[in-house]
Amino acid sequence: MNKTFLALLSLAALASFSHAQQPAFSQLPPPPAGLTVPQAPLPERGGAVDYTLGWDADAPLSYAQRPAEVLSDKDGVAVLRAVRSGRTPADHKSYAWETVTVKAALLDKAIYAYKTFGTGHTFLVFTFKPGGAVDSRGTSLSALTFGAEGWSREPQGYNITHALAGKYPLIWLATTFESYADYTVNLKEKEIFFRNINIGPAQTARLFALLLARIDETNRNKETYNLFSNSCTNNPVNLLNQVLPEGQRISLEVAGLMNPNASVPKYAVKKYTENGALRRAEYSVGPGNFAAFDISKI
Repeated sequence: MNKTFLALLSLAALASFSHAQQPAFSQLPPPPAGLTVPQAPLPERGGAVDYTLGWDADAPLSYAQRPAEVLSDKDGVAVLRAVRSGRTPADHKSYAWETVTVKAALLDKAIYAYKTFGTGHTFLVFTFKPGGAVDSRGTSLSALTFGAEGWSREPQGYNITHALAGKYPLIWLATTFESYADYTVNLKEKEIFFRNINIGPAQTARLFALLLARIDETNRNKETYNLFSNSCTNNPVNLLNQVLPEGQRISLEVAGLMNPNASVPKYAVKKYTENGALRRAEYSVGPGNFAAFDISKI
């Protein structure tokens, strides 16, 4: 009851979120062999809630989303399936999905990314040295994005009422940076903001390894998106906390209640910046600078 009350208070102050229903769970991929889960577990994630709310469970799942899969992760080389690639198609349906091979030794850096429009959103960007991320066509990719999201339905898309009712499965959407930026900037006509994370190469590699394990764990557990305990923000916060010194972390809970600083995108950015985990310089890509923006140069 206390957590519900805090959630309602936090909703009045803002909003940040994403999603489950059993038919959609059957479409989540099976786990690969040989992966380990992060050392520090997330708090309780909550199960699906049986609400109707006029929601059509037979409607197609979002064409722009698919759960990323870790096909293998061995000797510093990971193979990822269902990575969205290329520009947004004219029919908004026929997105390109690639298999990408990533070499951890060629990771460049991790970037904390967020959006402030609507309910807000938080995700991670990893940049790579040449050859660090290569798709099935042999194309070297400069950056990949990873975000915990609710797998929404067509044509409604994300709906806050359905998110609160536990209507969406939690998935990790993986995309090339070009694909994510094009979708957000050119289709939605919105901005994306970025902060560099104050971590070194070893911590960056550890963060990426934790991310892969979390993707596998999410798919295996068939988790439900939960606004405050399993959202787009506290998932990356939980991962980032595990590579930061104690004084730079954000507590996921305060006195047994969900911490808004770990759940609301703009609050998490503010707190991490105050703690020194994020650098103060802010970068953005939007309609005015999309053509010239280079994520590897920030």
